[in-house]
Amino acid sequence: MKIAICDDQPSFIDRLNRLITEKDAEIHIYHSGEDLLNSNIIFDIVLLDIEMSGPDGFSIAAELLKRHKKTLVLFITSHNEFSTKGYEFRAFRYVLKSEPDEFIKRNIQDAIDEYKSYDFYIAVNYKGEIARVLSTQIIYIESFGHTITIHTDHKQYTGKNKFKDIYQLLKPHGFIQCHKSYLINMRYIDTIEKNTCINLTNGIKIPLGRKYNADTIDAYLKFEDRRI
Repeated sequence: MKIAICDDQPSFIDRLNRLITEKDAEIHIYHSGEDLLNSNIIFDIVLLDIEMSGPDGFSIAAELLKRHKKTLVLFITSHNEFSTKGYEFRAFRYVLKSEPDEFIKRNIQDAIDEYKSYDFYIAVNYKGEIARVLSTQIIYIESFGHTITIHTDHKQYTGKNKFKDIYQLLKPHGFIQCHKSYLINMRYIDTIEKNTCINLTNGIKIPLGRKYNADTIDAYLKFEDRRI
């Protein structure tokens, strides 16, 4: 995993560097946006100061996203009036330098967790055939008898996988069990009707079991908070 820190304040660069605890992270330091762009490295995550001499963070982010649309950008600044504009550039998060270390560390870790979800696959086994399915393409999974059906945006996969085992694999990647027979990818939730159903972004309604109601709502609120 390649992470870039781009800021013109050496002391804050040191602070951010210290707050990245991911063992597999390859961290690159830059003191200007020009240096970052001239590196020609495709970064997975960029911690980017908005207010720097030369091109500002927004123009740097726009160029980075042209090069690689999956790059996660965390805008970092001293002024909160930039937050609305920041999200025009698909910022994963907007962080104030005045926030305490634990808050900034959590935001960095959230970005790392989101990045890891991008390329997480599960194997579906049915009648001797195995298919690899990318977790971010899964909208929901339903269980019927001893089989599961995985619904993606383009295809359905039927497998003999155990429902509870699939859930344990997918739970860290934004999935929640909302019913005894359904798992949903929280990225595709549109609205939740308490004790009734979950409306997905593709128009499908998934039943919401009373037993799972509170945990589902709590998980979804935390998931959305992590993405803000």
